[in-house]
Amino acid sequence: MMVPMTASFFLLLNNNSLCLHISTATIGICTGAITSISVSTTAELFGTKNFGVNHNIVVSNIPIGSLLFGNMAALLYRKEALANNNEKCMGIKCYQTSFIIWGTLCFIGTLLAIILHSRYKKSSLIA
Repeated sequence: MMVPMTASFFLLLNNNSLCLHISTATIGICTGAITSISVSTTAELFGTKNFGVNHNIVVSNIPIGSLLFGNMAALLYRKEALANNNEKCMGIKCYQTSFIIWGTLCFIGTLLAIILHSRYKKSSLIA
Protein backbone atom coordinates (compact mmCIF):
# COMPACT_ATOMS: atom_id res chain seq x y z
CA MET A 1 0.00 0.00 0.00
CA MET A 2 2.97 2.32 0.46
CA VAL A 3 4.00 2.21 -3.20
CA PRO A 4 0.74 3.71 -4.55
CA MET A 5 0.80 6.30 -1.75
CA THR A 6 4.30 7.36 -2.75
CA ALA A 7 3.27 7.68 -6.37
CA SER A 8 0.15 9.63 -5.35
CA PHE A 9 2.11 12.25 -3.42
CA PHE A 10 4.35 12.82 -6.43
CA LEU A 11 1.30 12.81 -8.74
CA LEU A 12 -0.06 15.73 -6.69
CA LEU A 13 2.78 17.81 -8.13
CA ASN A 14 0.92 17.75 -11.46
CA ASN A 15 -1.31 20.79 -11.89
CA ASN A 16 -4.33 18.84 -13.12
CA SER A 17 -7.64 18.36 -11.32
CA LEU A 18 -7.88 14.72 -12.49
CA CYS A 19 -4.51 14.01 -10.84
CA LEU A 20 -5.79 15.68 -7.67
CA HIS A 21 -8.87 13.44 -7.57
CA ILE A 22 -6.96 10.25 -8.37
CA SER A 23 -4.22 11.02 -5.84
CA THR A 24 -6.66 11.93 -3.08
CA ALA A 25 -8.68 8.75 -3.62
CA THR A 26 -5.57 6.59 -3.77
CA ILE A 27 -4.08 8.08 -0.60
CA GLY A 28 -7.40 7.62 1.22
CA ILE A 29 -7.83 4.01 0.09
CA CYS A 30 -4.23 3.10 0.95
CA THR A 31 -4.44 4.77 4.35
CA GLY A 32 -7.64 2.87 5.15
CA ALA A 33 -6.10 -0.41 4.01
CA ILE A 34 -2.97 0.15 6.08
CA THR A 35 -5.11 0.94 9.12
CA SER A 36 -7.12 -2.26 8.61
CA ILE A 37 -4.05 -4.41 8.03
CA SER A 38 -2.23 -2.99 11.08
CA VAL A 39 -4.27 -5.13 13.49
CA SER A 40 -3.18 -8.45 12.00
CA THR A 41 0.33 -7.17 11.32
CA THR A 42 0.77 -6.16 14.96
CA ALA A 43 -0.33 -9.60 16.16
CA GLU A 44 1.89 -11.36 13.63
CA LEU A 45 5.03 -9.33 14.33
CA PHE A 46 4.78 -8.96 18.11
CA GLY A 47 2.44 -11.77 19.20
CA THR A 48 -0.75 -11.47 21.18
CA LYS A 49 0.88 -10.88 24.55
CA ASN A 50 0.51 -7.15 25.35
CA PHE A 51 -1.36 -6.75 22.06
CA GLY A 52 -3.20 -3.60 23.14
CA VAL A 53 -0.03 -1.71 24.01
CA ASN A 54 1.80 -2.88 20.90
CA HIS A 55 -1.09 -2.01 18.60
CA ASN A 56 -1.50 1.45 20.12
CA ILE A 57 2.19 2.10 19.54
CA VAL A 58 1.90 0.93 15.92
CA VAL A 59 -1.14 3.12 15.15
CA SER A 60 0.15 6.15 17.04
CA ASN A 61 1.63 7.28 13.72
CA ILE A 62 -1.84 8.43 12.61
CA PRO A 63 -2.30 11.36 15.02
CA ILE A 64 1.42 12.12 15.17
CA GLY A 65 1.69 12.17 11.36
CA SER A 66 -1.43 14.32 11.05
CA LEU A 67 -0.04 16.84 13.52
CA LEU A 68 3.39 16.96 11.89
CA PHE A 69 2.03 17.09 8.34
CA GLY A 70 -0.47 19.82 9.18
CA ASN A 71 2.11 21.97 10.94
CA MET A 72 4.74 21.44 8.27
CA ALA A 73 2.28 22.23 5.45
CA ALA A 74 1.11 25.37 7.25
CA LEU A 75 4.67 26.59 7.84
CA LEU A 76 5.68 25.96 4.22
CA TYR A 77 2.46 27.58 2.96
CA ARG A 78 3.11 30.68 5.05
CA LYS A 79 6.76 30.82 3.96
CA GLU A 80 5.71 30.67 0.29
CA ALA A 81 3.09 33.38 0.79
CA LEU A 82 5.58 35.67 2.52
CA ALA A 83 8.17 35.02 -0.20
CA ASN A 84 5.68 36.34 -2.75
CA ASN A 85 4.89 39.45 -0.63
CA ASN A 86 1.35 38.22 -0.36
CA GLU A 87 -0.85 37.04 2.48
CA LYS A 88 -2.40 34.34 0.33
CA CYS A 89 -0.81 31.72 -1.81
CA MET A 90 -2.81 30.10 -4.57
CA GLY A 91 -2.11 27.01 -6.59
CA ILE A 92 0.16 24.03 -6.49
CA LYS A 93 3.41 25.91 -5.84
CA CYS A 94 2.27 26.63 -2.27
CA TYR A 95 2.19 22.96 -1.34
CA GLN A 96 4.79 21.63 -3.76
CA THR A 97 7.48 21.30 -1.08
CA SER A 98 5.05 19.51 1.25
CA PHE A 99 4.19 16.98 -1.44
CA ILE A 100 7.86 16.35 -2.22
CA ILE A 101 8.71 15.87 1.47
CA TRP A 102 5.81 13.49 2.13
CA GLY A 103 6.38 11.58 -1.10
CA THR A 104 10.01 11.12 -0.09
CA LEU A 105 9.01 10.02 3.42
CA CYS A 106 6.55 7.51 1.92
CA PHE A 107 9.32 6.19 -0.31
CA ILE A 108 11.63 5.78 2.70
CA GLY A 109 8.78 4.08 4.57
CA THR A 110 8.28 1.74 1.63
CA LEU A 111 11.95 0.75 1.70
CA LEU A 112 11.81 0.19 5.47
CA ALA A 113 8.66 -1.94 5.10
CA ILE A 114 10.41 -4.07 2.47
CA ILE A 115 13.40 -4.53 4.78
CA LEU A 116 11.11 -5.45 7.70
CA HIS A 117 9.22 -7.91 5.50
CA SER A 118 12.41 -9.58 4.26
CA ARG A 119 13.85 -9.84 7.79
CA TYR A 120 10.59 -11.22 9.15
CA LYS A 121 10.30 -13.71 6.31
CA LYS A 122 13.86 -14.98 6.93
CA SER A 123 13.27 -15.37 10.67
CA SER A 124 9.97 -17.22 10.14
CA LEU A 125 11.66 -19.65 7.75
CA ILE A 126 14.34 -20.43 10.33
CA ALA A 127 11.82 -20.99 13.13
